[in-house]
Amino acid sequence: MKESTLVGFDAKALIEDMMQKASEEQSRRLVEYAIGEIQKLGDMIQTYNSANHMDRAGHLLNSLCWGVYYSGKKVQTGFYRSAKTQSRGFNGTSQSALHELFKDDAVVINGRQLAQEFLNSFKAKEKGWVVFFAILAPYWGYWESGHKNVFSKTFKQFQVMTHIFDDVRMALRPAETHLTVYVPKYSYKNRKYKNKRGYAKIGKQR
Repeated sequence: MKESTLVGFDAKALIEDMMQKASEEQSRRLVEYAIGEIQKLGDMIQTYNSANHMDRAGHLLNSLCWGVYYSGKKVQTGFYRSAKTQSRGFNGTSQSALHELFKDDAVVINGRQLAQEFLNSFKAKEKGWVVFFAILAPYWGYWESGHKNVFSKTFKQFQVMTHIFDDVRMALRPAETHLTVYVPKYSYKNRKYKNKRGYAKIGKQR
């Protein structure tokens, strides 16, 4: 007499379990990638900083952050470094402004606060993975797109985010990649310069 044993096999549950493990592994790899890229990006900015005072008060690099999302849910976010400031801002403080030449009309910047607000409000609508890198100190746009010193007439440009864009695009292909450089608009009405240049509006967005 032959005996047989029936074993139930839930193919759907197995597939779902495999997909869950695969998505978790992909998320882990993207987090690892993002941490490595943000380190390279921040270190690159540091090399420019010493000669050009790009992070003199600390707010620019305090605002450098990253994030990984999956199907609209946060996997992990973080910063390039722990928040720190230096007393090298205007008037010998740790304050940093949108345009330090015109302090009377300056908008005071807090890089870490801006970055944290961005991370708190970020929404990913895509079904798959979203990886982002962001610098929230608004004057970064002037460095990235280039700016001319109104007194020395020299032009400076440091395309750091633009520089790594192709590397990120190739590393994450065939995913779509986008780069946005925001250069804030503002007006100054500093009386010290009124007779020489009048009032002026500075900034653009692209």
